[in-house]
Amino acid sequence: MICTCTLNPSLDYYMEFNEPVNLKELNRSNLEYFVAGGKGINVSIVLNNLQIPTRAFGFLGGFTREFYIQLLQKYEFIRPNFTYVEGITRINVKLMDQGSDTELNAQGPYITNDDLQNLKDKVDRLGEKDYLVLGGSCQEYLQKDVKEMLVNAIENDVRVVLDTKKDLIDQLLPYHPFLVKLSDEDKEEDLSQEQCIQQAKQLYEQGAQHVLGIYKKKEAFLVCKDGCFICDLKKYPQTVSMVGVNDALTAGFLMNFLRGGSAVDSFRFGACCGIATSFSKGLATREKIDAFYDETDVVRID
Repeated sequence: MICTCTLNPSLDYYMEFNEPVNLKELNRSNLEYFVAGGKGINVSIVLNNLQIPTRAFGFLGGFTREFYIQLLQKYEFIRPNFTYVEGITRINVKLMDQGSDTELNAQGPYITNDDLQNLKDKVDRLGEKDYLVLGGSCQEYLQKDVKEMLVNAIENDVRVVLDTKKDLIDQLLPYHPFLVKLSDEDKEEDLSQEQCIQQAKQLYEQGAQHVLGIYKKKEAFLVCKDGCFICDLKKYPQTVSMVGVNDALTAGFLMNFLRGGSAVDSFRFGACCGIATSFSKGLATREKIDAFYDETDVVRID
């Protein structure tokens, strides 16, 4: 079983504009829609499109809770297993125009000790051959307890996947997590491709079994026991959006690995999912993934 965990999910309200948005003036959108947001949820959605069941953990609350669950009902293979909290699940506003996108993200509800214990009880039931994907940021006041939860999971032979902030990842490296997702989106400094891959190699040397990353939304890379590999994600100029490409990369890797693929083959399939997502309004479907598979090449680098 693959379980995803989104500690601070969001109800994403997308507004599309034909003209560039001016934040100091009245702007009228031409299209609006809601999406169940969160990195863990994105992984579940891509896996759903690949017909892989997942169980979705996380915290939901307030008047947005039921609508969030309603949005997930269209996904046959996602089993919501959220912890309900007193606060209100945040609403994030995404302004999308022809020039650039603007995101207005809310803080999210406060998670109590009882809320977190409920999540811990769910994770404690996982065991050998199960996967747990922690996607998205972890509230600072939860880090100590979340680290303890994940360490216990690893000791129970759960394959833990980390796509979260660097400080929490660093604390868990000595316990050898199955997969660490590294992205240039979380870095303030402007790193070269070589520097970015070197960071991934350091994470591998410090304990991660596999390290995935994307450099400047152009190239995906993998570091594992078999070496270092890269794949061009933007070999075609007419991409639609790079939103969700990171999560599709993770989902595709897990799906292929779960079915007995090697790390390198799983990376190729994950990169294919990322490319297909970049050509989609939303996350990749199986049809688009299959269409790009034969054209997705992985190259080993020294």
